Order: sequence, then C-alpha cells, then structure tokens
Amino acid sequence: MPEDTPLIESNVEQLRAHAFKDPLVVIATGFGIGWIPVAPGTVASLVIALIFWFFGPDSIVYQYAVIFLLFLVTRLMLGFVVRKYGAKDESCIVLDEFLGMAVALFWVFEEKVWWLYVIAFLIFRILDIVKPWPISWVEQRVPGAYGIILDDVIAGAGAAIVTHLIWLTQY
Repeated sequence: MPEDTPLIESNVEQLRAHAFKDPLVVIATGFGIGWIPVAPGTVASLVIALIFWFFGPDSIVYQYAVIFLLFLVTRLMLGFVVRKYGAKDESCIVLDEFLGMAVALFWVFEEKVWWLYVIAFLIFRILDIVKPWPISWVEQRVPGAYGIILDDVIAGAGAAIVTHLIWLTQY
C-alpha cells in the first residue's frame, strides 16, 4: 500500500469512502439517507411511510408483491455490501429500515388512516431501537445480510401485529 493511501479503519469508513461512488453503497444507505448524522434509521422509516401513504399498494396482492420485491432487493444489495466491505448492521445502512417499515405497514396500506401509520411507525422504531427478544437474539446470532435484515423484518412484523390489533379494537 502506498504511503499516501489513507488507512481505512472501520466498516463505516470503508462505506463512507465509497458513499457516492459505488451504486451498492448508495442503495444500501437509502440514497444518502444513511449519512444523515442524527437518527438515519428513523428518517429512512419516515420516508418509506410517506412514500407508502402517497403511493402505496392498495390491495393485499400488491402488498405481498411490494414487500417480496423489497426483500429481494434488500437481500441482494446488502449481500453484496457485506461481502465487498465487511459491513455489519451499521447505522448508515438503512435499506433494511425501508423493508422493516414496509412490513410494519402491511395491514395498514388499505386503510389509509393517518394515525395507524403513526402508530406503526412509532412501534416499529421502538422495537428496532430497543430490540427486545427475539429481535436481539436474531441480531446477535444470524450473520451477514440476513442478520442485518431479519431484525428489522421481525420488528416490522411486531409493529404490524400490534397496529392491526389496535385497529381491530376500534370496532
């Protein structure tokens, strides 16, 4: 290594060095959202909630399709980023938050009730930040891209279930 080449010490620094050069990093960081200095996961979750509010699928079949395709893209992109940069569940990687929030909104898409979106968002963020069991277990024991993805999918599923139960109690 030449003397003038900077030493890259952490996975985050490797990702930052390729932040807007490598399309894989651009996608994994939510098109730059991951580089927001405060709460990038929360901002990413809010962005996907707003996108789904205005442009979200309105039938159960489309909901399955959107979540399935988002899962495939997330798995593919994060698989490449993990292999290429040795990335872990870094805070700058927010593509998994997009997927988790989409799962959290699963039963809410059709309703278009603003307070259900807020509840799903808040519960998802709490579960994703606090990481109660089984989320913490998955995060610690599942390696690679699946480990990065599955903790958010489980948090999203928990948020979807709680939000749906709240919705059902309204009748």
